[in-house]
Amino acid sequence: MQAFVTFVRSYAVWIYILFILGIFFGVKMLVDAQRLSRATLFSLDQERATQRTYSAIILMAVFLVGMFVVTGIVVLLAPLAPTQDPAILRGPTSTIAAFIFPTTTRTPTLTATALPPTETPFYTATPILATQTRPPIKATNAPVAAVATATSVYKLPAPIIVGPVPNGVVVTGEDRARNDLKFQWTWYCTLCKLGPDDRFVVTVSFIDRVTGGTRFIGGGTQGNFLTMADLIRGAGTEVWHQAKEDAFQWNVQVKRGDQPLTAPSDTWRFVWH
Repeated sequence: MQAFVTFVRSYAVWIYILFILGIFFGVKMLVDAQRLSRATLFSLDQERATQRTYSAIILMAVFLVGMFVVTGIVVLLAPLAPTQDPAILRGPTSTIAAFIFPTTTRTPTLTATALPPTETPFYTATPILATQTRPPIKATNAPVAAVATATSVYKLPAPIIVGPVPNGVVVTGEDRARNDLKFQWTWYCTLCKLGPDDRFVVTVSFIDRVTGGTRFIGGGTQGNFLTMADLIRGAGTEVWHQAKEDAFQWNVQVKRGDQPLTAPSDTWRFVWH
């Protein structure tokens, strides 16, 4: 019964159109029968015209009753039918929240501290960062994209990059930042639901060809893609021809504010000159 009510509610407009066409057909039958009745003097033709008249009236009555029934279902029964919300709610469009990172190289630390949970949980448990101690890591002069503070254990899977392909793609031209440099990913987490403060955060890093330091730009969205043009516009900085050997690398991670909820995805690279 619920499926029938849902069907009628979804296709009510088309059902009304079908009934109206049926009523028009009945009116045409009635007009033809009346014309035949007036044009003939034979009793057989008169009887046939009378039968057509009755058939046309019955047909119009059936379609009118059908329209009343559909109206009753839409007005009375449809509001009482339960509705089911989708398990995953992800915005189809991108909402940019720009992040501007410092240009200096991060220094390693020894101990990672668990971040406090917030009030907007996922359907699954909030990830817990394991606290453990590592021996000091000898710093080098070579810049790195980021230095991990400790091995983190997350109960939510990391996003998976799907484009632009292949990994290490070469793009030519500043105007290709929107079309060819479209960072895309997927997230296989069927029971997860992004809260109002949750974002997929894309981080792009490169080595400045002038200073030799590592620079970062980034942005967040609740959709499944961001373009290089979006990141540049959000950061308000110029990056084209600023990277050493025109080489860049990027990854994506789910965060709630500054708190990571998943591990970063694999790091992909691209060349933009």
